[in-house]
Amino acid sequence: MQMIILILKKIILIVPAILIYGCAVNPVTGNREVVFMSIEGEKELGAENAKQVEEKMGLVDDPNLVSYIQSIGQRLAKYSPYRDVTYQFQVVDMDMPNAFALPGGYVYVSRGLLVLVNSEDELAGVIGHEIGHVAARHSVQRLTRAAPIGLVTGVTSAVVGIVSSSLANAVSGTGTVLNSVILAPYSREQENDADAIGQKMAIKAGWNPEGITRFLSTLDREMIRQGEESGISFLATHPFTPHRVKATAIRAGELNAENSSTLPVSAQAKKHQDFLDKLNGLIVGIDARQGVFLGQEFLHPTMDFGLVFPEDWKTTNQSQYVAAVSKQENALILLQLQSEGDDPVEAAHEFLNEAKLENKTVTKLRIGGLPASQASVNSYKQESTVSWIAYDNQIFRLTSMITNSGVKYRDAINKTISSFHQLTAKQKTKIQQQRLRIFSARAGENLPALLKRVGSDWDEESCAIANNLQLGAVLKKGQLIKVVNSEPFE
Repeated sequence: MQMIILILKKIILIVPAILIYGCAVNPVTGNREVVFMSIEGEKELGAENAKQVEEKMGLVDDPNLVSYIQSIGQRLAKYSPYRDVTYQFQVVDMDMPNAFALPGGYVYVSRGLLVLVNSEDELAGVIGHEIGHVAARHSVQRLTRAAPIGLVTGVTSAVVGIVSSSLANAVSGTGTVLNSVILAPYSREQENDADAIGQKMAIKAGWNPEGITRFLSTLDREMIRQGEESGISFLATHPFTPHRVKATAIRAGELNAENSSTLPVSAQAKKHQDFLDKLNGLIVGIDARQGVFLGQEFLHPTMDFGLVFPEDWKTTNQSQYVAAVSKQENALILLQLQSEGDDPVEAAHEFLNEAKLENKTVTKLRIGGLPASQASVNSYKQESTVSWIAYDNQIFRLTSMITNSGVKYRDAINKTISSFHQLTAKQKTKIQQQRLRIFSARAGENLPALLKRVGSDWDEESCAIANNLQLGAVLKKGQLIKVVNSEPFE
Protein backbone atom coordinates (compact mmCIF):
# COMPACT_ATOMS: atom_id res chain seq x y z
CA MET A 1 0.00 0.00 0.00
CA GLN A 2 2.83 2.35 0.89
CA MET A 3 4.50 1.66 -2.48
CA ILE A 4 1.24 2.47 -4.29
CA ILE A 5 1.02 5.79 -2.44
CA LEU A 6 4.59 6.65 -3.44
CA ILE A 7 3.85 5.85 -7.09
CA LEU A 8 0.72 7.98 -7.00
CA LYS A 9 2.73 10.88 -5.58
CA LYS A 10 5.11 10.59 -8.53
CA ILE A 11 2.20 10.60 -10.97
CA ILE A 12 0.76 13.68 -9.27
CA LEU A 13 4.09 15.44 -9.75
CA ILE A 14 4.68 14.33 -13.32
CA VAL A 15 1.25 14.51 -14.98
CA PRO A 16 0.58 18.22 -14.31
CA ALA A 17 4.04 19.01 -15.65
CA ILE A 18 3.25 17.20 -18.91
CA LEU A 19 -0.06 18.98 -19.24
CA ILE A 20 1.49 22.38 -18.55
CA TYR A 21 4.68 22.08 -20.56
CA GLY A 22 3.77 19.47 -23.17
CA CYS A 23 6.07 19.20 -26.16
CA ALA A 24 8.54 22.06 -26.00
CA VAL A 25 11.94 23.13 -27.30
CA ASN A 26 14.77 22.57 -24.84
CA PRO A 27 16.36 26.04 -24.51
CA VAL A 28 19.80 24.50 -23.89
CA THR A 29 20.02 21.92 -26.69
CA GLY A 30 17.46 23.37 -29.10
CA ASN A 31 15.85 19.93 -29.43
CA ARG A 32 12.07 19.45 -29.32
CA GLU A 33 11.07 17.14 -26.52
CA VAL A 34 8.34 16.29 -24.02
CA VAL A 35 9.11 17.91 -20.66
CA PHE A 36 8.12 15.35 -18.05
CA MET A 37 8.67 17.30 -14.87
CA SER A 38 8.54 20.73 -13.29
CA ILE A 39 11.62 22.27 -11.69
CA GLU A 40 10.29 21.46 -8.22
CA GLY A 41 9.61 17.88 -9.26
CA GLU A 42 13.13 17.64 -10.64
CA LYS A 43 14.62 18.86 -7.37
CA GLU A 44 12.57 16.40 -5.34
CA LEU A 45 13.50 13.47 -7.60
CA GLY A 46 17.17 14.44 -7.44
CA ALA A 47 17.14 14.73 -3.66
CA GLU A 48 15.55 11.27 -3.32
CA ASN A 49 18.11 9.64 -5.58
CA ALA A 50 21.00 11.56 -3.98
CA LYS A 51 19.98 10.09 -0.64
CA GLN A 52 20.08 6.61 -2.18
CA VAL A 53 23.53 7.24 -3.64
CA GLU A 54 24.86 8.29 -0.23
CA GLU A 55 23.23 5.38 1.60
CA LYS A 56 23.80 2.60 -0.92
CA MET A 57 27.02 3.58 -2.68
CA GLY A 58 28.64 5.82 -0.10
CA LEU A 59 30.59 9.07 -0.40
CA VAL A 60 34.33 9.54 0.04
CA ASP A 61 35.17 11.11 3.40
CA ASP A 62 38.19 13.24 2.45
CA PRO A 63 37.40 16.91 3.16
CA ASN A 64 40.39 18.30 1.24
CA LEU A 65 39.75 16.24 -1.89
CA VAL A 66 35.99 16.79 -1.84
CA SER A 67 36.47 20.53 -1.30
CA TYR A 68 38.78 20.62 -4.33
CA ILE A 69 36.24 18.82 -6.52
CA GLN A 70 33.48 21.13 -5.31
CA SER A 71 35.51 24.25 -6.04
CA ILE A 72 36.04 23.12 -9.64
CA GLY A 73 32.36 22.23 -9.98
CA GLN A 74 31.10 25.52 -8.61
CA ARG A 75 33.42 27.51 -10.86
CA LEU A 76 32.05 25.63 -13.87
CA ALA A 77 28.43 25.89 -12.69
CA LYS A 78 28.59 29.69 -12.85
CA TYR A 79 28.63 29.30 -16.63
CA SER A 80 25.95 26.62 -16.88
CA PRO A 81 23.16 27.54 -19.31
CA TYR A 82 20.72 26.00 -16.81
CA ARG A 83 20.75 27.61 -13.36
CA ASP A 84 17.30 26.79 -12.00
CA VAL A 85 18.90 24.20 -9.73
CA THR A 86 21.62 24.35 -7.08
CA TYR A 87 24.60 22.32 -8.25
CA GLN A 88 26.24 20.01 -5.74
CA PHE A 89 29.38 17.92 -6.22
CA GLN A 90 30.62 14.81 -4.42
CA VAL A 91 33.11 11.96 -4.80
CA VAL A 92 31.27 8.65 -4.76
CA ASP A 93 32.95 5.66 -3.09
CA MET A 94 33.16 3.58 -6.26
CA ASP A 95 36.36 1.87 -7.39
CA MET A 96 35.39 1.76 -11.07
CA PRO A 97 36.07 4.90 -13.18
CA ASN A 98 32.74 6.65 -13.50
CA ALA A 99 30.86 9.93 -13.23
CA PHE A 100 27.13 10.60 -13.27
CA ALA A 101 24.55 13.27 -12.62
CA LEU A 102 21.10 13.31 -11.06
CA PRO A 103 18.19 15.68 -11.63
CA GLY A 104 18.38 18.79 -9.52
CA GLY A 105 22.09 19.40 -10.06
CA TYR A 106 23.72 16.50 -8.16
CA VAL A 107 27.03 15.61 -9.84
CA TYR A 108 29.34 12.75 -8.83
CA VAL A 109 32.78 11.53 -9.83
CA SER A 110 34.11 8.21 -8.54
CA ARG A 111 37.42 7.77 -6.78
CA GLY A 112 38.21 5.17 -9.47
CA LEU A 113 37.93 7.89 -12.09
CA LEU A 114 40.26 10.21 -10.17
CA VAL A 115 43.02 7.59 -10.37
CA LEU A 116 43.11 8.08 -14.16
CA VAL A 117 42.94 11.88 -14.27
CA ASN A 118 46.21 13.65 -15.15
CA SER A 119 45.33 17.33 -15.09
CA GLU A 120 42.83 19.82 -13.78
CA ASP A 121 41.73 20.44 -17.37
CA GLU A 122 40.71 16.77 -17.66
CA LEU A 123 38.87 16.83 -14.34
CA ALA A 124 37.07 20.04 -15.31
CA GLY A 125 36.15 18.40 -18.62
CA VAL A 126 34.53 15.42 -16.88
CA ILE A 127 32.65 17.55 -14.34
CA GLY A 128 31.57 19.97 -17.05
CA HIS A 129 30.27 17.06 -19.10
CA GLU A 130 28.09 15.92 -16.19
CA ILE A 131 26.81 19.46 -15.62
CA GLY A 132 25.95 19.35 -19.32
CA HIS A 133 23.69 16.35 -18.73
CA VAL A 134 21.91 18.25 -15.96
CA ALA A 135 21.62 21.40 -18.08
CA ALA A 136 20.14 19.47 -20.99
CA ARG A 137 17.85 17.67 -18.49
CA HIS A 138 18.98 14.27 -19.76
CA SER A 139 18.91 12.84 -16.24
CA VAL A 140 15.34 14.05 -15.77
CA GLN A 141 14.25 12.38 -19.00
CA ARG A 142 16.01 9.14 -18.06
CA LEU A 143 14.77 8.84 -14.48
CA THR A 144 11.17 9.79 -15.22
CA ARG A 145 10.89 7.30 -18.09
CA ALA A 146 12.18 4.32 -16.13
CA ALA A 147 10.69 2.32 -13.30
CA PRO A 148 12.95 1.70 -10.29
CA ILE A 149 14.97 -1.47 -10.80
CA GLY A 150 17.96 -2.85 -8.96
CA LEU A 151 21.57 -2.03 -9.76
CA VAL A 152 23.63 -5.09 -10.68
CA THR A 153 25.19 -6.21 -7.41
CA GLY A 154 26.75 -9.61 -8.04
CA VAL A 155 23.78 -11.52 -6.57
CA THR A 156 21.87 -12.42 -9.69
CA SER A 157 18.11 -12.14 -10.03
CA ALA A 158 17.93 -15.90 -10.44
CA VAL A 159 19.43 -16.42 -7.02
CA VAL A 160 17.39 -13.68 -5.38
CA GLY A 161 14.43 -15.55 -6.82
CA ILE A 162 14.99 -18.51 -4.48
CA VAL A 163 14.01 -16.31 -1.54
CA SER A 164 10.60 -17.52 -0.37
CA SER A 165 7.67 -15.14 -0.53
CA SER A 166 7.55 -15.10 3.27
CA LEU A 167 11.11 -13.76 3.44
CA ALA A 168 11.12 -11.66 0.27
CA ASN A 169 10.02 -8.39 1.85
CA ALA A 170 12.28 -8.76 4.88
CA VAL A 171 15.45 -9.28 2.80
CA SER A 172 14.34 -7.20 -0.20
CA GLY A 173 17.44 -5.01 0.08
CA THR A 174 19.25 -7.58 -2.05
CA GLY A 175 17.39 -6.48 -5.16
CA THR A 176 16.81 -2.76 -4.69
CA VAL A 177 20.25 -1.30 -4.16
CA LEU A 178 19.88 1.69 -6.46
CA ASN A 179 17.89 2.84 -9.44
CA SER A 180 20.05 1.42 -12.24
CA VAL A 181 19.01 4.04 -14.78
CA ILE A 182 21.41 6.38 -12.96
CA LEU A 183 24.21 4.36 -14.55
CA ALA A 184 22.49 3.48 -17.82
CA PRO A 185 24.06 4.54 -21.14
CA TYR A 186 23.15 7.86 -22.73
CA SER A 187 22.36 8.20 -26.41
CA ARG A 188 24.99 9.44 -28.85
CA GLU A 189 23.08 12.69 -29.31
CA GLN A 190 22.89 13.25 -25.54
CA GLU A 191 26.60 12.61 -25.16
CA ASN A 192 27.39 15.08 -27.92
CA ASP A 193 25.18 17.71 -26.26
CA ALA A 194 26.84 17.18 -22.86
CA ASP A 195 30.32 17.35 -24.41
CA ALA A 196 29.51 20.62 -26.17
CA ILE A 197 27.96 22.22 -23.08
CA GLY A 198 30.81 21.05 -20.86
CA GLN A 199 33.55 22.27 -23.19
CA LYS A 200 31.97 25.69 -23.54
CA MET A 201 31.70 25.99 -19.76
CA ALA A 202 35.29 24.82 -19.31
CA ILE A 203 36.85 27.49 -21.52
CA LYS A 204 34.65 30.23 -20.03
CA ALA A 205 35.78 29.16 -16.55
CA GLY A 206 39.44 29.19 -17.59
CA TRP A 207 40.27 25.55 -18.43
CA ASN A 208 41.45 24.04 -21.69
CA PRO A 209 38.46 22.37 -23.44
CA GLU A 210 40.84 19.68 -24.76
CA GLY A 211 40.74 18.09 -21.29
CA ILE A 212 37.74 15.87 -21.99
CA THR A 213 39.34 14.61 -25.21
CA ARG A 214 42.55 13.58 -23.45
CA PHE A 215 40.62 11.91 -20.67
CA LEU A 216 38.44 9.93 -23.08
CA SER A 217 41.59 8.66 -24.79
CA THR A 218 42.98 7.47 -21.44
CA LEU A 219 39.71 5.75 -20.62
CA ASP A 220 39.67 4.04 -24.00
CA ARG A 221 43.09 2.54 -23.26
CA GLU A 222 41.90 1.46 -19.81
CA MET A 223 38.79 -0.23 -21.21
CA ILE A 224 40.90 -2.14 -23.72
CA ARG A 225 43.24 -3.22 -20.92
CA GLN A 226 40.40 -4.43 -18.71
CA GLY A 227 38.54 -6.14 -21.53
CA GLU A 228 34.89 -7.08 -21.44
CA GLU A 229 35.00 -8.02 -17.74
CA SER A 230 35.61 -4.42 -16.69
CA GLY A 231 32.13 -3.89 -15.24
CA ILE A 232 30.49 -0.49 -14.92
CA SER A 233 32.67 2.37 -16.08
CA PHE A 234 32.46 5.83 -17.58
CA LEU A 235 32.77 4.48 -21.10
CA ALA A 236 30.14 1.82 -20.47
CA THR A 237 27.65 4.42 -19.26
CA HIS A 238 28.86 7.21 -21.57
CA PRO A 239 29.32 5.35 -24.88
CA PHE A 240 32.72 5.90 -26.45
CA THR A 241 33.02 6.38 -30.20
CA PRO A 242 35.92 7.61 -32.38
CA HIS A 243 33.44 10.18 -33.70
CA ARG A 244 32.92 11.58 -30.20
CA VAL A 245 36.64 11.94 -29.49
CA LYS A 246 37.20 13.57 -32.88
CA ALA A 247 34.24 15.91 -32.33
CA THR A 248 35.51 17.06 -28.92
CA ALA A 249 38.99 17.63 -30.34
CA ILE A 250 37.65 19.74 -33.23
CA ARG A 251 35.37 21.69 -30.91
CA ALA A 252 38.26 22.35 -28.51
CA GLY A 253 40.35 23.74 -31.35
CA GLU A 254 37.55 26.04 -32.44
CA LEU A 255 36.87 27.25 -28.89
CA ASN A 256 40.56 27.92 -28.23
CA ALA A 257 40.83 29.86 -31.49
CA GLU A 258 37.74 31.94 -30.71
CA ASN A 259 39.01 32.77 -27.23
CA SER A 260 42.71 33.21 -28.00
CA SER A 261 42.64 36.87 -27.02
CA THR A 262 40.84 36.20 -23.70
CA LEU A 263 43.04 36.14 -20.61
CA PRO A 264 42.55 32.61 -19.17
CA VAL A 265 41.77 32.06 -15.53
CA SER A 266 44.63 30.08 -13.99
CA ALA A 267 44.08 26.54 -12.73
CA GLN A 268 43.50 26.16 -9.02
CA ALA A 269 46.38 23.70 -8.83
CA LYS A 270 49.18 25.96 -10.08
CA LYS A 271 51.65 23.17 -10.85
CA HIS A 272 51.35 19.54 -11.88
CA GLN A 273 52.70 18.54 -8.47
CA ASP A 274 49.99 20.63 -6.78
CA PHE A 275 47.38 18.70 -8.73
CA LEU A 276 48.89 15.29 -7.95
CA ASP A 277 49.18 16.20 -4.28
CA LYS A 278 45.37 16.45 -4.22
CA LEU A 279 45.21 12.77 -5.20
CA ASN A 280 48.02 11.47 -3.01
CA GLY A 281 46.74 8.82 -0.62
CA LEU A 282 43.51 8.19 -2.54
CA ILE A 283 42.07 4.73 -1.84
CA VAL A 284 42.32 2.51 -4.91
CA GLY A 285 40.23 -0.60 -5.50
CA ILE A 286 38.27 -2.07 -2.61
CA ASP A 287 37.98 0.16 0.45
CA ALA A 288 39.24 -2.08 3.25
CA ARG A 289 37.15 -0.15 5.76
CA GLN A 290 34.11 -1.83 4.18
CA GLY A 291 35.58 -5.31 4.58
CA VAL A 292 37.75 -7.42 2.30
CA PHE A 293 37.76 -10.92 0.89
CA LEU A 294 40.96 -12.93 1.22
CA GLY A 295 39.96 -15.92 -0.85
CA GLN A 296 36.69 -17.09 0.72
CA GLU A 297 37.51 -15.51 4.06
CA PHE A 298 35.73 -12.19 4.69
CA LEU A 299 37.34 -9.83 7.19
CA HIS A 300 35.79 -6.55 8.35
CA PRO A 301 38.40 -4.50 10.23
CA THR A 302 36.17 -1.62 11.32
CA MET A 303 33.36 -3.85 12.62
CA ASP A 304 35.92 -6.38 13.89
CA PHE A 305 34.42 -9.66 12.63
CA GLY A 306 35.14 -12.34 10.09
CA LEU A 307 33.65 -15.48 8.57
CA VAL A 308 34.48 -18.00 5.86
CA PHE A 309 32.18 -18.68 2.90
CA PRO A 310 31.99 -22.05 1.08
CA GLU A 311 34.76 -22.96 -1.33
CA ASP A 312 34.16 -22.06 -5.00
CA TRP A 313 31.07 -19.94 -4.28
CA LYS A 314 30.80 -16.55 -5.93
CA THR A 315 31.10 -13.80 -3.32
CA THR A 316 30.15 -10.13 -3.30
CA ASN A 317 30.63 -7.32 -0.80
CA GLN A 318 28.04 -4.56 -1.08
CA SER A 319 27.34 -1.60 1.17
CA GLN A 320 24.17 -3.24 2.52
CA TYR A 321 25.21 -6.89 2.66
CA VAL A 322 27.83 -9.57 2.02
CA ALA A 323 26.74 -12.65 0.11
CA ALA A 324 27.88 -15.87 -1.50
CA VAL A 325 26.15 -17.88 -4.22
CA SER A 326 26.75 -21.49 -5.26
CA LYS A 327 27.94 -22.22 -8.79
CA GLN A 328 24.58 -23.71 -9.73
CA GLU A 329 22.80 -20.69 -8.23
CA ASN A 330 20.66 -22.96 -6.07
CA ALA A 331 22.04 -21.86 -2.71
CA LEU A 332 22.71 -18.49 -1.11
CA ILE A 333 24.19 -17.11 2.13
CA LEU A 334 23.44 -13.49 2.95
CA LEU A 335 24.96 -11.49 5.82
CA GLN A 336 23.27 -8.23 6.82
CA LEU A 337 23.38 -5.85 9.76
CA GLN A 338 19.84 -5.90 11.13
CA SER A 339 19.89 -3.38 13.98
CA GLU A 340 21.54 -2.22 17.16
CA GLY A 341 21.04 -4.40 20.21
CA ASP A 342 22.40 -7.23 22.33
CA ASP A 343 19.47 -9.66 22.44
CA PRO A 344 19.49 -12.05 19.43
CA VAL A 345 16.25 -13.74 20.51
CA GLU A 346 14.37 -10.45 20.60
CA ALA A 347 15.88 -9.52 17.22
CA ALA A 348 14.71 -12.84 15.80
CA HIS A 349 11.11 -12.28 16.88
CA GLU A 350 11.13 -8.74 15.49
CA PHE A 351 12.31 -10.01 12.12
CA LEU A 352 9.90 -12.95 12.01
CA ASN A 353 6.99 -10.70 12.93
CA GLU A 354 7.93 -8.35 10.08
CA ALA A 355 8.07 -11.33 7.72
CA LYS A 356 4.70 -12.55 9.08
CA LEU A 357 6.28 -15.76 10.42
CA GLU A 358 5.35 -15.31 14.08
CA ASN A 359 4.74 -19.03 14.65
CA LYS A 360 8.33 -20.10 14.03
CA THR A 361 10.42 -21.58 16.85
CA VAL A 362 13.48 -19.56 17.84
CA THR A 363 16.39 -21.52 19.30
CA LYS A 364 18.91 -19.87 21.60
CA LEU A 365 22.57 -20.83 21.02
CA ARG A 366 26.10 -19.47 20.70
CA ILE A 367 28.01 -18.89 17.46
CA GLY A 368 31.73 -18.13 17.60
CA GLY A 369 31.38 -17.77 21.35
CA LEU A 370 28.79 -15.00 20.87
CA PRO A 371 25.10 -14.89 21.92
CA ALA A 372 22.96 -16.05 19.00
CA SER A 373 19.58 -17.39 17.97
CA GLN A 374 18.28 -19.37 15.02
CA ALA A 375 15.06 -20.27 13.25
CA SER A 376 14.15 -22.51 10.33
CA VAL A 377 11.90 -21.10 7.63
CA ASN A 378 11.27 -24.01 5.29
CA SER A 379 8.81 -24.44 2.46
CA TYR A 380 7.97 -27.18 -0.02
CA LYS A 381 10.83 -26.40 -2.41
CA GLN A 382 13.18 -24.42 -0.18
CA GLU A 383 15.12 -24.79 3.02
CA SER A 384 16.04 -21.62 4.88
CA THR A 385 17.87 -20.97 8.12
CA VAL A 386 18.08 -17.52 9.66
CA SER A 387 20.66 -16.86 12.37
CA TRP A 388 21.02 -13.76 14.56
CA ILE A 389 24.33 -12.97 16.25
CA ALA A 390 24.82 -10.25 18.86
CA TYR A 391 28.22 -8.61 18.83
CA ASP A 392 29.42 -5.17 19.96
CA ASN A 393 25.84 -3.95 20.50
CA GLN A 394 24.84 -4.88 16.96
CA ILE A 395 22.68 -7.67 15.60
CA PHE A 396 24.03 -9.46 12.53
CA ARG A 397 21.65 -11.60 10.49
CA LEU A 398 22.82 -14.57 8.42
CA THR A 399 20.20 -15.91 6.03
CA SER A 400 20.85 -19.15 4.15
CA MET A 401 18.61 -20.50 1.43
CA ILE A 402 18.84 -23.69 -0.61
CA THR A 403 16.44 -25.22 -3.09
CA ASN A 404 15.74 -28.95 -3.24
CA SER A 405 18.56 -29.33 -5.74
CA GLY A 406 21.00 -27.62 -3.39
CA VAL A 407 20.61 -29.77 -0.26
CA LYS A 408 24.18 -31.03 -0.68
CA TYR A 409 25.35 -27.61 0.51
CA ARG A 410 23.77 -27.95 3.96
CA ASP A 411 27.02 -28.84 5.74
CA ALA A 412 28.97 -26.08 3.95
CA ILE A 413 26.35 -23.51 4.94
CA ASN A 414 26.36 -24.61 8.57
CA LYS A 415 30.15 -24.36 8.55
CA THR A 416 29.93 -20.78 7.29
CA ILE A 417 27.39 -19.81 9.94
CA SER A 418 29.53 -21.27 12.73
CA SER A 419 32.64 -19.49 11.39
CA PHE A 420 31.40 -16.01 12.40
CA HIS A 421 33.93 -14.68 14.93
CA GLN A 422 35.76 -11.68 16.32
CA LEU A 423 38.94 -10.87 14.38
CA THR A 424 42.25 -11.98 15.83
CA ALA A 425 45.32 -9.76 15.91
CA LYS A 426 46.95 -11.99 13.27
CA GLN A 427 43.98 -11.61 10.92
CA LYS A 428 44.09 -7.83 11.24
CA THR A 429 47.70 -7.76 10.09
CA LYS A 430 46.67 -9.56 6.88
CA ILE A 431 44.42 -6.69 5.78
CA GLN A 432 46.02 -4.35 3.26
CA GLN A 433 44.78 -1.14 1.65
CA GLN A 434 45.82 0.00 -1.82
CA ARG A 435 46.51 3.73 -2.11
CA LEU A 436 47.63 6.09 -4.85
CA ARG A 437 51.11 7.45 -4.20
CA ILE A 438 53.33 9.90 -6.10
CA PHE A 439 57.04 9.21 -6.75
CA SER A 440 59.78 11.08 -8.60
CA ALA A 441 61.56 9.22 -11.38
CA ARG A 442 65.29 8.96 -11.72
CA ALA A 443 67.04 10.09 -14.90
CA GLY A 444 66.71 7.45 -17.64
CA GLU A 445 64.51 5.21 -15.49
CA ASN A 446 61.66 3.30 -17.15
CA LEU A 447 58.35 2.35 -15.59
CA PRO A 448 59.20 -1.29 -14.73
CA ALA A 449 62.33 -0.11 -12.88
CA LEU A 450 60.43 2.61 -11.00
CA LEU A 451 57.59 0.25 -10.06
CA LYS A 452 60.06 -2.30 -8.72
CA ARG A 453 62.00 0.35 -6.80
CA VAL A 454 58.90 1.70 -4.99
CA GLY A 455 57.27 -1.71 -4.48
CA SER A 456 54.14 -0.91 -6.48
CA ASP A 457 51.28 -3.34 -7.12
CA TRP A 458 50.81 -1.99 -10.65
CA ASP A 459 52.20 -3.52 -13.81
CA GLU A 460 53.76 -1.35 -16.51
CA GLU A 461 50.63 -1.09 -18.65
CA SER A 462 48.36 -0.01 -15.78
CA CYS A 463 50.87 2.61 -14.69
CA ALA A 464 51.45 3.88 -18.23
CA ILE A 465 47.74 4.35 -18.89
CA ALA A 466 47.09 6.09 -15.55
CA ASN A 467 49.97 8.50 -16.22
CA ASN A 468 49.15 9.05 -19.92
CA LEU A 469 52.48 7.52 -20.99
CA GLN A 470 53.38 5.05 -23.69
CA LEU A 471 54.84 1.62 -22.91
CA GLY A 472 58.60 1.74 -22.93
CA ALA A 473 58.74 5.44 -22.09
CA VAL A 474 62.05 6.70 -20.68
CA LEU A 475 61.45 8.98 -17.71
CA LYS A 476 63.11 12.28 -16.90
CA LYS A 477 64.75 13.11 -13.60
CA GLY A 478 62.12 14.35 -11.17
CA GLN A 479 59.18 13.35 -13.40
CA LEU A 480 56.20 12.67 -11.12
CA ILE A 481 54.54 9.29 -11.54
CA LYS A 482 51.34 7.97 -9.95
CA VAL A 483 51.60 4.42 -8.62
CA VAL A 484 49.48 2.14 -6.46
CA ASN A 485 50.99 0.59 -3.34
CA SER A 486 49.57 -1.83 -0.79
CA GLU A 487 49.92 -0.55 2.75
CA PRO A 488 48.91 -1.97 6.14
CA PHE A 489 45.34 -1.09 7.02
CA GLU A 490 45.13 1.57 9.71
